[in-house]
Amino acid sequence: MFPRVIPREKRSRVLKPGTFGCLRGAYAINVTQGCGLLCAYCYARGYATAPSKGDVYLFINLPELLRRELDSVRRRWLPGVSIFNTATDCFQPHPDILGVTYRAMVILLERGIDISFLTKGFIPQRFMELFRVYREKVHAQVGIVSLGEGYWRTYEPGAASPAEKLKNIERLLEAGVDTEARIDPVIPFVTDTPEGLEDLFRSLSQRGIRRASLSYLHLRPAIQKQLSSELPPLHRKLLDSCFESQDWAEVGMSTRTKLLPQRLRENGYGRMKAIAEAYGISTAICRCKNPDMNGELCPSSNVRRAISIVRISRDKQLTLFSC
Repeated sequence: MFPRVIPREKRSRVLKPGTFGCLRGAYAINVTQGCGLLCAYCYARGYATAPSKGDVYLFINLPELLRRELDSVRRRWLPGVSIFNTATDCFQPHPDILGVTYRAMVILLERGIDISFLTKGFIPQRFMELFRVYREKVHAQVGIVSLGEGYWRTYEPGAASPAEKLKNIERLLEAGVDTEARIDPVIPFVTDTPEGLEDLFRSLSQRGIRRASLSYLHLRPAIQKQLSSELPPLHRKLLDSCFESQDWAEVGMSTRTKLLPQRLRENGYGRMKAIAEAYGISTAICRCKNPDMNGELCPSSNVRRAISIVRISRDKQLTLFSC
């Protein structure tokens, strides 16, 4: 059963300027607060403002507010790209959430603004038809970590199934949409086995994926609490043993984060890169979540290009859309 959707009026700005890492230079947009996919590792569920488990706040006035924001500025001041789903997923399987998402995307695309999204949900057909029309303005990341049903039911119980995620990829690429895979978070000794990686990259390659971003699981206090309460005992013990030697550190916007040991991550990424390359897939290690390693920005080169063509200075953008 899907969590309870609670209508809310949004009072602050819809478009929020990204200030670090992969979001720098872009504008983030979230149609809900909280997420009904209930992934056990979700950091956004631990925000102080997040609703309790079982509730999702839907900003029912978001499309109208977005339209007013964009209509109030000159065209040369419009953002180059808006990134959906930095703290939720706009393809949660609820008709009201999907309705708000669709209207918001139409508003942006009709104004010539690129959209980028990361999703672990299933994308309905009407979105595919919209994306086909605006294929050069749409950039998709499909979050897929494993093809195993056990992983899906344990770590991502409300997300689309692995088969549905692969179907998303097929349909997006068939529509001509810039699409890549996001393999995040990789769970050590669960989803990074050679056999599992072979299956995953083979399936992605067969469907036309040529680029994937990678990142291992990291912990914040709220994530640690969720994992402890929602995972089976064997998985909890495994993860505890992986992180027990690590200190809390500042990573990105979080002052209390634990990364897996660097050697473990380096070895794992090395395996992933070798297997991916054998199937014609280039990989990028997420720089935001691996600050102690040589990484890259997660958005595709097409998204970064869209960010770079914004026609005013970053300082003026921040002033324009500050909350």
